[in-house]
Amino acid sequence: MKILHITNNYPTQDFPIFGIFVKEQIDSLTDRGIENEIFFINGREEGRKAYINGVISLRKKLKKGGYDILHCHHAFSAFILFLTFRFFRFKTIVSYQNDPDREGGRFLYKIINFFFNCIILKNNKKEFLTKKTFYLPNGVNTRFFKNYEESECKKIINLTTQKKYILFMDSYKRRTQKRIDRFNETIAILQKNGNPDNFDSIILTNTKRELVPYYMSISAVHLITSDFEGSPNSVKECLSCNTKVVSTPVGNINDLIGDVPGCYISETFNPEELASLVKEAVKHNSFNGRDKVIEKKLDIQSVAEKLENLYEKI
Repeated sequence: MKILHITNNYPTQDFPIFGIFVKEQIDSLTDRGIENEIFFINGREEGRKAYINGVISLRKKLKKGGYDILHCHHAFSAFILFLTFRFFRFKTIVSYQNDPDREGGRFLYKIINFFFNCIILKNNKKEFLTKKTFYLPNGVNTRFFKNYEESECKKIINLTTQKKYILFMDSYKRRTQKRIDRFNETIAILQKNGNPDNFDSIILTNTKRELVPYYMSISAVHLITSDFEGSPNSVKECLSCNTKVVSTPVGNINDLIGDVPGCYISETFNPEELASLVKEAVKHNSFNGRDKVIEKKLDIQSVAEKLENLYEKI
């Protein structure tokens, strides 16, 4: 089986973790013996011309054929495929990274739903479910994301557990929907009155991939303060590192941590409530989020198996 992956999210030399979840998913399929080829539209660094040139280049590539399935990662990648007018003779899948409302809108979603064989959604909102949709969040590499002891973390990142670190993450830039302002306000609430609990923050943006598990392991809580999400990968990664999570009610967060003792989802987007839940999470002992990742089959190997089955189905 040969798959052409069409994506505008993929790591580059300057942005090594941009779209890393797409690369890791493709690598996991390669491990299962599937032949994969990548067509990358580098709009982040090349701008609009990358999309214009992408239509021409992709059209030439598809003319040669040889692919069993075209898998678009992101709705905009699917739109580029539409513009080639050569997708009709292939089986097609698109993986949304966010809610369709936040990724091209409902009109594009209806077009994709009509023409494509399958749509993968990262959360299962009822208004977007059709006969063609398949709910499949990204998997987490549990071999890479694991808990490290304090002594190991101190060697690598020079932090200790003397403080209760609250972790904020953004992949490659400060995206407004992540709401760093809300995070900072929550930290300020936790630190008021002399900061008796010794709270401090860790803010990661475009951090080297190999360092991330150490920061997660040393953190008491990963705090999601976003206005919206699809299926936040950092949540699954933190659970795999046995780090607790507190989050605003976004994306498929309830599926991820709604039944995980020691993790909490706020009812509102109020920093006061988030601060209160962080304190509750810190009090919780004997946390084991890693077992929940395996139980929910959110590890990357299980997700790759499901995706391969989906390829075979269509």
